[in-house]
Amino acid sequence: MSFGLLTLGTQSLQANQTALSVTGQNISNVNTEGYTRQRPVFQAREGQGGVTIDDIDRVADAFLNRQIWTDSATFNSYNAFEDFANELDNLMASDVTSISKAMDDYFGALQTAVDDPVSLPNRELFIAQSEALVQRFNDLDANIRRQNDTINGRLESNVATINTIAGNIAQLNDDIRIAKAAGNVSSELLDQRDAKLEELSEYIGFTTLEDGNTGEVSVFIGNGEPLVVGQSANTLYTITSPADSSQLNLGIQIGNSVGDITNQVTGGKIGGMLDYRENTLNETLDELGRIALVFADTMNEQHQKGMDLDGNPGGLMFTDINSGSAASNRVLAERDNLSSTTGSAIISDVSQVQATEYELIFSGPQEFTLIRGSDEMRWNQASLNANGPAPTNASEVDEDGEFYLDAANGDLTLRIDGVTVTMDAAGSFATGDKFLIRPTRNAASEIDTVLNQARQLALAAPLAASEDAGNTGTAVATVSITDQDYAAQSVVVGEMTPPIDVSFRSALEVVGSPANAGIASSLAVSDFDVMSGITFPLTITEDGAGNFDITDSATPANTQTGVALTGSQLDLTATFGVTLDITGVVAGSGESFTVQHDSSTDAAYYVLTDGDGDRQVGQYVSGQSIQLAGFELTISNQPDINDTFVVRANTDGVSDNRNALLISDLQFAKTVEGASFQDKYGQTVERVGTEAAVAQVNAQAGKAVLDSNKQQRSSIAGVNLDEEAAKLVQYQQAYQASAQLIRAAQTIFDSLLQSV
Repeated sequence: MSFGLLTLGTQSLQANQTALSVTGQNISNVNTEGYTRQRPVFQAREGQGGVTIDDIDRVADAFLNRQIWTDSATFNSYNAFEDFANELDNLMASDVTSISKAMDDYFGALQTAVDDPVSLPNRELFIAQSEALVQRFNDLDANIRRQNDTINGRLESNVATINTIAGNIAQLNDDIRIAKAAGNVSSELLDQRDAKLEELSEYIGFTTLEDGNTGEVSVFIGNGEPLVVGQSANTLYTITSPADSSQLNLGIQIGNSVGDITNQVTGGKIGGMLDYRENTLNETLDELGRIALVFADTMNEQHQKGMDLDGNPGGLMFTDINSGSAASNRVLAERDNLSSTTGSAIISDVSQVQATEYELIFSGPQEFTLIRGSDEMRWNQASLNANGPAPTNASEVDEDGEFYLDAANGDLTLRIDGVTVTMDAAGSFATGDKFLIRPTRNAASEIDTVLNQARQLALAAPLAASEDAGNTGTAVATVSITDQDYAAQSVVVGEMTPPIDVSFRSALEVVGSPANAGIASSLAVSDFDVMSGITFPLTITEDGAGNFDITDSATPANTQTGVALTGSQLDLTATFGVTLDITGVVAGSGESFTVQHDSSTDAAYYVLTDGDGDRQVGQYVSGQSIQLAGFELTISNQPDINDTFVVRANTDGVSDNRNALLISDLQFAKTVEGASFQDKYGQTVERVGTEAAVAQVNAQAGKAVLDSNKQQRSSIAGVNLDEEAAKLVQYQQAYQASAQLIRAAQTIFDSLLQSV
């Protein structure tokens, strides 16, 4: 009996001593970051009596830990995105760096030149503001690209940190495995590993898988790529993007190969930076480039329609958007391509250009897919050339959605969204070849001023329309250039060449001889081009056989004989450009009719006559433009038939500001996807600001969720001093009681010995 009592006391003493040690461990680590409190597990000895410490529990919630890692990755992703987005928003919105303020100054200086186009100081000011605007485009683009450099640097730093953490986790896995195999308590090792996993979650999102036998945890990133497997860690690398050497991608080495996992990674600082680069930084560069592209092209086009102070045609104001270097820089070949291919992208219609990039992928020498980045729209051979006959050569690719692939020499020409892409494979394309096409990405960095002489500003229009002093009608004539190459054109045969006289004719009518039995009616002009060579009146005479002979009043006369009726219609389109109905004519009667202008003073037709005697006639419609070779003439209101105008070269028109006004009007023209330059820039700033605000809200929400879960974890796994103090007293009293039990057993044993 006394031996059993001594055993019970000894076991109880040892168990409570261990419990006191565990409590002391908890109390001493109350301020240790990441420490998880421990709890002794008492176990009664079955069939023997007494107590023992069966285990020392680590009071941790594995599910809550995994949730905290996920929340940490989410918060840090939003936080990294927000930091870069706020910086970009400040760059684009500040008057010091924004395009909008520079454009205001540019168009303000242009208005000063409009007010006094002869003033050289005004012209010099406009040129200076042009250079300042170009510099603003260049500087803003460079500042935005510096963010890309920052992201590259942080990727390198974060990858190095991740590799260190992964190595630590692998080592802790090994330590835990050894401790578990030896039956030793490894709570502190588990705490250290959890702390490392939480630290890892700040940089990248991941999932874990625990081995219940060894206690090891494997860590997977991206789409299941193993970062840590048991006691070994794979290495992350920053690798240069296959097509864009300015950007670093994320790769992981598994075995002897390094795979690119950039598009698979989410969460953490790295996920946030990659998300920002792909969806905000690159899109902003594309949009800024599109604004620069449209601005330069529309300004150049209108300026080339004007005339400078020396009477010379206007040249380029800004760099040609389709220069050889610009066109080739828009196409990037991946470095692993098997074919040797060169490419270029020409902006064919700047109004259709999208602010995005395209990926061209070849699945065979004559099979390709084009993917638009903004909406993942895809085209291939089946979906292209669907709206008409397929082009038979590259020059026929002139509409969106068309392509021509020359199988013999490996040349591909295709057009999408106003961009004509030409690829030369120097033989044939190879399966797996990939190309990035970026129509607008570099435009803001490439834009530059070409014109730097004040006298070369083409503010005047090369043509002018003047009215005769004797005009009695209310008509007003204006002339404008429609082709930027107008001044370089040679005289086009058959087209009107200034100077051009403009006159008007009344409506045509048909009159029959009083002795006629027949009636003519329904006179209509069927071909104005033919009618332009006719001098009215026309004489129409029955030829004695029921047919008709026709002649006009020109010298020599235009004639047509033996024209038969088709039903009642007399079709004179081929020779005279008119048709009319004739009924009731008696064959052999010799009846005659006259087609002439009526006596009205209202203008029904216009007549243009140039110095070569070429003539053009058309129906007069007030305000409707008359399209000519490289220019257009517009006559508004109502002219009288005796009114005349002259379209001539604007000789000595130095004070003319008509082309300057048209350039100025481009400030408000809806040239960029249905918006003006500044409106589109404002939309871009607004989009960046919205994304920054959303990221801020998401980061705040993520931080709140993370803090809440950490508090919950602390309430479960953290050390509560009051609770530990109570346990300390409890275990101390139990220890003392156990000691009394041993003493009592010793006293009984001594009494037994003395009684023998």
